Amino acid sequence: METRVDGRSLRYQHRRGELLDAVADYVLETGVAALSLRGAAEAVGVSHVTLQHHFGSKEQLVDEIIECLLARILTSQSEHIGGIPDDDAGLPARLRRVWAYVTSTDGQRDVRLFIEFFGQSLYGGARLSPAAARAIEERLVLIAQSIVEDGCPREQAQAFSTLMLATLRGLVMELLITGDRERLDATFELVVADAERHTATWASARAAI
Repeated sequence: METRVDGRSLRYQHRRGELLDAVADYVLETGVAALSLRGAAEAVGVSHVTLQHHFGSKEQLVDEIIECLLARILTSQSEHIGGIPDDDAGLPARLRRVWAYVTSTDGQRDVRLFIEFFGQSLYGGARLSPAAARAIEERLVLIAQSIVEDGCPREQAQAFSTLMLATLRGLVMELLITGDRERLDATFELVVADAERHTATWASARAAI
């Protein structure tokens, strides 16, 4: 008797990367805590056996999902934090672009998942801790590189980058919790004003050299 082949499984038979992207999209909607192989398989339209064949176990799948999602988030945010071709895209302009992104529907979804990574890593999520720490470090590098180009002294770049990243993360987290966009937009404007003062100070220091 021939073995019956699940047609859904053939969809991703030779497209492991696409399958991972599909599962990652599913996790963005449901979170990591609720993830199961069977639930993910059903959501993306493949068999449980197919998912297990490609990723082995839930733990291995989670490892790859984290890497996939963090890569996506870093790529999308790097387009806002640095490398913007506009002539007037100084630090305040880049901050506004970051804020526009992280407060958008897609941006809030990304940040919500990242906050979950943080929370689970704080409670012994050994598999999540390295990924969360690495994501922070990579963001800090991106920000530091861009503000050094704006004139920030290299010895201050890491501390200033940490301040900006932590401030923006806190504001978005509060927005997700309270939904008070007006108050948090006003608070963000204070962050931008502070960035403008620092940018002016850096420009003055460079002019004096």
